[in-house]
Amino acid sequence: MRHPSSIALIAILCLLSLIPPARGEALDQARDRFVHGEYESSATFFEKHLQSSQPTSAAYYGLAQALHKSGKEAEAALAYRRSLLLDPSLVPAAEALREINAQLGVSSPLPQWQTRWAGKVPSDPSVLAGCFLFWLGAFFLLAAFAFSKKRTVLASVGCSLLLLGLASCLLALCTDPRIVDARQAMVMNPEGTSLYKVPSEDSAEKITALGQGSVVEVLSARGRWFHIKLPGGQRGWSLQDGITPLIPEA
Repeated sequence: MRHPSSIALIAILCLLSLIPPARGEALDQARDRFVHGEYESSATFFEKHLQSSQPTSAAYYGLAQALHKSGKEAEAALAYRRSLLLDPSLVPAAEALREINAQLGVSSPLPQWQTRWAGKVPSDPSVLAGCFLFWLGAFFLLAAFAFSKKRTVLASVGCSLLLLGLASCLLALCTDPRIVDARQAMVMNPEGTSLYKVPSEDSAEKITALGQGSVVEVLSARGRWFHIKLPGGQRGWSLQDGITPLIPEA
């Protein structure tokens, strides 16, 4: 008969095996599998990490690389785009995305000024700096009422800091890809999808075909249809099936 302590130890080990891995463990597993060339398994662990932890640009970039190595170009392109949403300055992701777009036959338009600005000046630090300047300006304005001799100078400095802080925050919000590209989506269906004049699959209403990897802007939804806008400005309706938003649903 086994010793009671041995039975207790076995029971504890069994219970521990049921506990889900720590958040960092999935990421470590993903990187380890990638190094050993197990790309599909690596992608699975990257996805587990992203589902259980705060998404980061590095994690999406790792997922994209694993998917790219696995031959899943469209899924890799989506992950690269999500990585760039969180860090527009990640040049390797942008270069890899252009390479995949060429393979998928999708054009890679030049980045807009908002994207170029966000790539040079990160949004989050800009907002923090803007808030600091705003409250510093508010402090100077309060000080202007307390010191009558220097009221004009203090008020001028305070107003300048307030305006500078507001401008910094507004510019950061206007160039943040998480806001600017919040409505973008990507065609993931291998057969692509079609754009119609009205929400109907009538071939007479068809405008054009959209290939896998195409990026569109979702304007609204109606039933199983999306009202979308193409990069060139053309608008129409497309079935929701096979179109995935760049920002994952919570």
